Amino acid sequence: MGTSETGIEALAARLRRKAQLTASHYRREKTIDAEADWPRDAEIALIESLVRARAMEVTGNSEIPAEQWRPCREFAHEIQLSRRGPDERGPKDNEARQRQYELSEADFFDGIVLWVDHTIDCLGYLSEFGARVVSKQCILFLAANPSDTTRLRLDRELREVRDEMERAGCRERFDLQARGAVRPKDIVRSMIDLEPTYVHFSGHGSSDGAICTENETGSTHEIAPDALASLFAASGESVQCVLLNACFSEKQAAAIAQHVPYVVGMKTTISDDAAIAFATGFYRAIGAGKSVPIAFRLGLVELRLHAIPEADTPVLIPKGNLVLQPIN
Repeated sequence: MGTSETGIEALAARLRRKAQLTASHYRREKTIDAEADWPRDAEIALIESLVRARAMEVTGNSEIPAEQWRPCREFAHEIQLSRRGPDERGPKDNEARQRQYELSEADFFDGIVLWVDHTIDCLGYLSEFGARVVSKQCILFLAANPSDTTRLRLDRELREVRDEMERAGCRERFDLQARGAVRPKDIVRSMIDLEPTYVHFSGHGSSDGAICTENETGSTHEIAPDALASLFAASGESVQCVLLNACFSEKQAAAIAQHVPYVVGMKTTISDDAAIAFATGFYRAIGAGKSVPIAFRLGLVELRLHAIPEADTPVLIPKGNLVLQPIN
């Protein structure tokens, strides 16, 4: 769960009130007796730790530049020193010396008040920065295994992909959304609602290049290449890559590649083990921040590492239908 600016600001506002009261006390404008009305080191430490945590969430770095924010005591001491008079010898009598001490302390607590304002400004900067950060990239995992088709281990494939994304070094950049037993309307709804960056289809494909989704009764409903391509033409603006982990999906991939930067399809049939291994290697690379072409090649490497003799089955088609051949 993210660190709330509103929650930090509430703590800071309470500290501000205490610092104002304490400054007034040292100026002999108002007397405060209750110990709870004095600022505490623990309050300051908590606010500072929360601000750093918020900075880490937004920017990935807890070290905030000094021109944007400084720790409380450092900031307050600067205010205190800036208000010190030119005579540094100090008064000779005790009463004047005590009064000078009290005014110096008042200046310090004024510094805390200003620090709170400074901190709230910093939180505003972090909020604006966070709004500018690109939102998470959605990986839409679509699966279909109609009741009249051979049983596939789609659950295992999803589990392996999810495991790779949860372990990934760049996992905070991605949001994996899975939809099972998909019908055509489920695909359309998911595309519109989620605006995915990656679309993954896992299931069966027919020899004429169609992918097999389900109808209302759970039986096969085939989507022809030009039909699915038209969906990406209409609502695939956010999509950077489509992975069709289904048999005979090269035709489908070529059609979609008219509208999407990269599409992965399969030349012929592909086994469960091969489909899972390829997806594992592919998303391991994506989760590490690698490009689609590199992820494709690492998917092929995964097949070779597991001695699965299907490394020439997947093909990567960039927009424009120039097929990238598998690595040797």
